Amino acid sequence: MLFSAIVVDDEPYAREELIYILSHFPTCQIIGEAGSAKDCIFLYSKVKSDVVFLDIEMPDMSGLEIANMLSTFNEPPLIVFATAYDDYAIEAFELGAIDYILKPFEEKRIAKTLMRIENLKNNQTEWNNALNKLSQFLGKKKVFKKLPVQQKAGVISFIPYVDILYCEAYEGGVKIFTLKDEYYFDGTLSELETRLKEEGFMRVHKSYIVNLKRIEAVLPWFKGTYWLVIEGKKIQLPVSKSIIKELKEVLGIKCSS
Repeated sequence: MLFSAIVVDDEPYAREELIYILSHFPTCQIIGEAGSAKDCIFLYSKVKSDVVFLDIEMPDMSGLEIANMLSTFNEPPLIVFATAYDDYAIEAFELGAIDYILKPFEEKRIAKTLMRIENLKNNQTEWNNALNKLSQFLGKKKVFKKLPVQQKAGVISFIPYVDILYCEAYEGGVKIFTLKDEYYFDGTLSELETRLKEEGFMRVHKSYIVNLKRIEAVLPWFKGTYWLVIEGKKIQLPVSKSIIKELKEVLGIKCSS
């Protein structure tokens, strides 16, 4: 079965060599290439390939970090790591990459990788299992504590978790607010909640996630409701009644009987 792919490597010669070999296999359709992490994330946000062939040793961030970024998309790709070092390759294979290929590339070895991808493509359950395996590993490793976000011009930026004040559900995605600017995350609030819940964030309302360290004040309101004042912003965010008790416990506020 046909599958689409992106090739990512900071070395143009290695990228061209891999694309040339892959072009010999009609089931693999190359739909893009990138030479950096930012270019990779931006390209994937536009074309959403089935597979990303990803160099582990990249200058701006490692292949593991890029894989972590890609795993946050609604439709994450399978990952095939490329490396010149066996140690990296073995680790990559064990962590959940669908496969790894060593440099210099060998067509026979790549043929085996493509056959494995084709078999997964023919079995949606196995395809999803492969995606989950990598996602679970990256979640445990927490290799990259930054969030891929877009600005109005479509530029992909990486925002450190610590800079995020709060997140708001917005038109099928999420608006991310920092002290200086606002961004757009291409995913759901629930997906973001899963990613941030162990980083000091809490979903306080169906439409909001807040950075607990950036709460400036808690305001009591009518009939046992509360609002949150966010540091550096002239805005108050609502707290769902079902969350109030848990929020008070987390913030060390005594709960009235």
